[in-house]
Amino acid sequence: MPDATAALTELRSACAEIDGDWANALPGESIDAQHDVRSMSGDGLVRVTESLAELSRRVQALQAKCAAELSRRASMGGDDDVARRHGYASPARLIASVTGGRFSDAAKLVAVGEATASRASFTGETLPARHPHLAFGLENGTLCVDAADTIRRFLDGVAVRADRIELGDAERFLVERAPLVGVDGLTRLVKQLQARLDPDGVKPREDELRSQRGLRIWEDRAGMIQLQGAFDPANGAPIKLAVEVLVSAELHRARDAKRGFGASADGEHARADGEPDVLGEPDELFDEQRTIAQMNADALADIARLSLGAKQAPAALRQATVVARIDADSLVTGRGRATIDGIDQPVSVATARELAMAAGISPLLLDHRSEPLELGRAARLFTPAQKLALVERDGGCAWPSCNRPPSHTQAHHIRWWKRHRGRTDVDNGIMLCSHHHHRVHDDGWVITVRDAQTWFTPPVHLDPQQRPRPGNRRRLPRYGASGAPVAPVARVARVAAA
Repeated sequence: MPDATAALTELRSACAEIDGDWANALPGESIDAQHDVRSMSGDGLVRVTESLAELSRRVQALQAKCAAELSRRASMGGDDDVARRHGYASPARLIASVTGGRFSDAAKLVAVGEATASRASFTGETLPARHPHLAFGLENGTLCVDAADTIRRFLDGVAVRADRIELGDAERFLVERAPLVGVDGLTRLVKQLQARLDPDGVKPREDELRSQRGLRIWEDRAGMIQLQGAFDPANGAPIKLAVEVLVSAELHRARDAKRGFGASADGEHARADGEPDVLGEPDELFDEQRTIAQMNADALADIARLSLGAKQAPAALRQATVVARIDADSLVTGRGRATIDGIDQPVSVATARELAMAAGISPLLLDHRSEPLELGRAARLFTPAQKLALVERDGGCAWPSCNRPPSHTQAHHIRWWKRHRGRTDVDNGIMLCSHHHHRVHDDGWVITVRDAQTWFTPPVHLDPQQRPRPGNRRRLPRYGASGAPVAPVARVARVAAA
């Protein structure tokens, strides 16, 4: 393996072939403005990056060799212990201090160096490294120390129980694959090889992971509900899958919406008069604005809401209800606050109104003495038959291009039960998922129902022209004998935070 000087010479030569004077732009040397990286070609930048990466791997290999030698001398004690002579408790402490890096990285250099250094027998005969294939990959500059340490820990962990020949084959395989899959890919390969070489260890490792499972839920000082958890594979798989499926559906919805708002497979759109129309431009008002992390959070919240109202949920869960408490005057005037049982952070009246119409939520109205005035939602809840009719009309969430199924939606009043004296009629109901329910209230959309077709009219600040957008629908519009659409009867309500 070339030493550091030879490696630097190789890198300068490679850079010179790419961009001439950029060969002088190595770390620690001045870079003329006209030869800055911004002036390099794309291909040249990639080649220099590759050269720097190879140089870094070769330097790490040299560091591992030095670390192994420091460790060997430390084991001899006395004046040979270089680290102690310089005032350090161990070679790793010395390396961490000299490099200015983390102790864990220094310890990794020592471990990799020891695993790939040649050994001496009791008679003084030179023996090959404990992991010869790993040493070869490090020597050739194809392995970084992180990848080498991942392989080393795996080999040392299964060495006692694995067949020696199979272990050697696994080592060779991992060294060959490491440059292609990286450290993350190596971790996945190691898990599979570990189960193959040590099948008897699968159950103990699984039991160990299960014993480490846990979930903490707390409310922080800002009022956010924090979750921190770790799950074993069997318990974590359904959680991971459920969240990923919901988020994937949302991402597909956002992607499809970019083809044009309300577009069918053949590119047709519905107009306000019921006739198909072709729109060439997508509607940016319905672009997905959430981050993946926010979508994950919304998906988990939807799963919890669905569980609270599911008939097949455990008995304790079926009986559980989220209770929102609000003063009756606050609910009418829109001024004040509300609280949710078990949560310290107060919420707005608008949020309390949204909760009042969501599955698994019960409003508790209080008078001026904070005594209950009304508990329950029997008078305002849509009946199962009405919900079926709404699902037949909307198909699921009525928000345009939303693919949430009926199981992830709730029936909401278009005209508020208290504020607008709205009636619990099908024409005054709409199916919305939690996320789009919030958008309707927060943005101030106008929802209109015309001849079994929902229409969403945005507020002025989103669309100065306030063009109505057709909501999702399952049932086709009704037509008269002449073929013209039946005259629609519209019910309109402006839904906005008070």
